[in-house]
Order: sequence, then structure tokens, then C-alpha cells
Amino acid sequence: MLLLTADLLRLYHIKPFFQTNYYINTIMENISYESHRERLIVSADDFGVSSRCNRNILYLISLGKIDRVGVMTRGIITAKEIAELNRSGVKIDIHLDILHEFENERKKRAGAFARVFGFLGRMFLLEILPGKVETEWKRQIVIFQQMFGRSPDGISSHEHVHFFPLFFTIALKIQKEFLIPYLRFGSNMNLRQNTLVAHILRLLRLLNLRTFRRSSCVSSDELVSLDWLKNIDHFLNNLPEGKIEIACHPELAEDFVKIKKYF
Repeated sequence: MLLLTADLLRLYHIKPFFQTNYYINTIMENISYESHRERLIVSADDFGVSSRCNRNILYLISLGKIDRVGVMTRGIITAKEIAELNRSGVKIDIHLDILHEFENERKKRAGAFARVFGFLGRMFLLEILPGKVETEWKRQIVIFQQMFGRSPDGISSHEHVHFFPLFFTIALKIQKEFLIPYLRFGSNMNLRQNTLVAHILRLLRLLNLRTFRRSSCVSSDELVSLDWLKNIDHFLNNLPEGKIEIACHPELAEDFVKIKKYF
């Protein structure tokens, strides 16, 4: 007579059927997570925009949640934070800036619609000229080199301004001049998100696609911003082929929580 009691199960390290199923399901979930995670590039933007942002990003890096960091050289960054980033092993990008929106200005930021058309208005009024932008961006990269002792691993920009065609050609020129391998772009456009910024960026990427393909720089296959995703579980379970860059802003509590939970 077989006495499969709980004590015997524990004695011989035999897992009950329901518990075995639980472990199998957990293992399969972990395998699925790992396969998803290998295809994602989680990029934390705005390092330097505030002390809180820097702390949040460094903490998420310590948890292994972040792959790339976008540094704003005009921001608030200490020597200790620079050393921590250099030791972290993550890719350190230049987060090019035109608008200079730092801590005090961010407290009164308008919505996406107002920001986009405010920026276009400043371009129309010739307040933002390509020649001045090129000079400013080169200056920011030189400052980056002085801070980190090397050139950036990649290029991204605050408020995605490098996607505007006039500035996209400047970004490619700078990328080539400073031998920066990576540029935030997303060469495929299979991901469609129903937000104003997503629609605008899709249009700008279509306008820049031929120019990008003639360049020698590397980018992800797809690009998405974390705040565009209404259902992250659905997104992760239906990833398109290739590498997907997810731009995020860990200074914001909502993004910080999502990154910690899902990535």
C-alpha cells in the first residue's frame, strides 16, 4: 500500500502535481519574459533634468531594468553620478536639447498638442535656426566628452526634436563627425499607437526614412514611448520582429513604476 503523505512527499523532495504545474508555469513565464526582454531596448531619457530623475534612473539601472540612458549635458549631474553611469555598463547616449526645459520649467509644462505646435511656431518665427542648432548640439557633445571621457554611444533628443527633417540631417551629420554608432529612429513602422505624438513621429520618420537608410548609423527596428502603451501586457505578448526601443521617463512616478514592474 502506497502512503503518499505530505511528510513522505517532503522527505523525498517530491512535488505534488498541482505544485509541479505551478513551477512549470512559472518557468515558462520566465522563459517568455527572457525572450521578450532580449528584444527590448529600455532607454531612460532626461538624465540631468533633475536630481530626482537621476536617482530614479540609477536605481533602475541597479535593478537591471535599463539598457540605455540619455544624458542632458546642460542639466544637473554630479561627478559621483557620472562615475556611477560609467561603471554601470549601460549605453550612455547624448540626449540633445533645444528647448532647455529643466526642473523649474517642467513644473509648468503644457500638454503634447501645445508643446508640438509651440515648437513649430518658434521654428516658423525663426527663433530656432538649423545653423544655431548644429552649433549648440556640437557644443553639447563636446561637454559630454569632457564629462565622460569619451563620445556618446548614441543620439536621442529631448521632445524628439531630431526627428524634424531639418534637424534630422544635422543629427546624422553629427553622428558621422563624432563617430557615434547609434541613432534613435526605428527603421520599421509596424507598431502603431493612437496618440498625437506617435502619429506625428510616424509622419516625421516616413519623411526621414530614405535619408536614414542612406546613412551608416545603427538603430532599433521599432520605436515606442512607454506612455503610448495603454496595455503593456498585450504589447509584450504581441511584439513585432526585431529590436524594439522603449523610450521612458523615470522621473515620472507612472513610468518609474511601470519600468520596475514590467522590465
